Amino acid sequence: MFENGDLILSCLEHLGVEYVFGVPGGSIEPFYDALARSERRGGIRPITARHESGAAFMAEGYARETGKIGVCCSTAGPGATNLLTGVASAYADGIPMLVITAQTGLDRFGQGSLQETSCTGIHTLEMFARCTRYNTLVSHPAQLETKLLQAISHAMGNQSGPAHLSIPLDVMRHNIPDNAIDRPFNAFTNHDVAPSEYAVQTALTELDAASKVTLVLGEGAAEASDLLVRIAESRNWLIVTTPRGKGLIDSFHPLYRGVFGFAGHDSASDALKEVNADLVVAIGTALDEVSTCGWDPTTIMSDRLIHVSKNPEHLSRSTMARLVILGAPQSLFESVANAFGIDSKKLRRSLIFSDQSLPANTRFDDPDNCVDRSGSIKGQALMTFMSQICPQDTRILMDTGNSFLWGIHYWNVRRPTNILPATNYFQIGLGFAAMGWAIGTSVGMAVANRNKPVVCFTGDGSYLMSGQELTVALQENLNILMLVLNDASLGMVRHGQKLSGGEQVATQVPSVDFSMIARALGVESYRVESMEQLKDLDITGILARPGPCLVDVVVDGDQVPPFGSRIKVLTGSI
Repeated sequence: MFENGDLILSCLEHLGVEYVFGVPGGSIEPFYDALARSERRGGIRPITARHESGAAFMAEGYARETGKIGVCCSTAGPGATNLLTGVASAYADGIPMLVITAQTGLDRFGQGSLQETSCTGIHTLEMFARCTRYNTLVSHPAQLETKLLQAISHAMGNQSGPAHLSIPLDVMRHNIPDNAIDRPFNAFTNHDVAPSEYAVQTALTELDAASKVTLVLGEGAAEASDLLVRIAESRNWLIVTTPRGKGLIDSFHPLYRGVFGFAGHDSASDALKEVNADLVVAIGTALDEVSTCGWDPTTIMSDRLIHVSKNPEHLSRSTMARLVILGAPQSLFESVANAFGIDSKKLRRSLIFSDQSLPANTRFDDPDNCVDRSGSIKGQALMTFMSQICPQDTRILMDTGNSFLWGIHYWNVRRPTNILPATNYFQIGLGFAAMGWAIGTSVGMAVANRNKPVVCFTGDGSYLMSGQELTVALQENLNILMLVLNDASLGMVRHGQKLSGGEQVATQVPSVDFSMIARALGVESYRVESMEQLKDLDITGILARPGPCLVDVVVDGDQVPPFGSRIKVLTGSI
């Protein structure tokens, strides 16, 4: 006989899922029994994280790389509460995830069972209520299939995000007939919405009449990115991206003006000002603080805005816009392309070639430091150099802190010609901005695609929180290069305190040789203190072979990363 855990795995197999990320424990043991049976027959198998938050980050990385739903699980009690930060991160960035937490047996609710998290104890269902798209207790075995399909449908909808099933021990252990897992499971996962005819015609009228247009590509513009570039080329429109949309456009494209928003570029802000844009068309972005440069009314948040998204939650923030369109960007801009005489079915990505170290049309802070290889390693030079030498298909992750500030501003994307439009190789977890996000997420991405290199930039503070997940990469023999930016401090906080006039307090961390820690774990590692030492490393060779590698990069802690509007928001000057 099979159990309900087998039923869950059978449904996930129909969706193409290959792994479940988690940490085993008593109350979740029946699900791990099902995973063991699955692994023996070549099906879905477990990957054991070192902490449940790491498991959630790994599931997020798997979802980002594959487009499938990421799956994580935990036992009851602290296992479930440990998942919360990773689940909240996925919720903030709209990542489809199935979260399975255990409960003690139903008949023991309220009796003080070990690690009890029922409605009469530490109520985990309530904890997950505000960071999930769907959240339910499976209180009877007959509910499981229906609630599982509902969870998947919500997770992969237009307002995508985590869905949570809390499953008691006895419900998970419930026996089911053998034939119950042999049939297809049909969750509702095809949610694309066509824009209304009125919206299409109004958009065409506005766009055709405008002499100067700037496109703002957010993460929700991914599938339409090639089409949008082709339209921009035919009409000579400027293009910028939000921080989350960075990576959808080659940094050296002649119409690209850089990142607008958090850690962005002045050239992008200029491209959105009224003198350069009769219309601003924002596509697939939430119009939050980080994508609007602190809600700047002179650029994106104005009556020159046309806001397009298939996520209605995004559109609720564009009350000042000239036109708001609910619909899949690909569908809308196919109509725009056809009206402008562009064959949207025969697109070919332009080959972008430049032998320059920096894009000519993007204005960087401190551009001289991008090529300065003297003295201590500068964040500007590190990002510029690494973006030049990493293969174009390298998956790049920037962790919370100085890493994502340096990366958003100074990493130059070389977008391959054979990349699928919806694919983005530059990843940041900016919605919730959890420290250590990139460490676990890089493991999930590397597991999902073992043939491509993954490079994770993280800080010493983040590594001290979550660096133990590197041992999962070792155990799985994953091709991950982890660069730890080591300035013996919580660098982003330290610079933020200074720039905002706050007290200089509580930001120092011990001076640690992370290469020695990695070596003790059995991981290949190096320590570099100058750009010349970094250049001497065979980065290309490291990225070409399996197994993780850590580079402890001692950076110049006095270099101030590009905070942009963030300090103005923190000090209340916006």
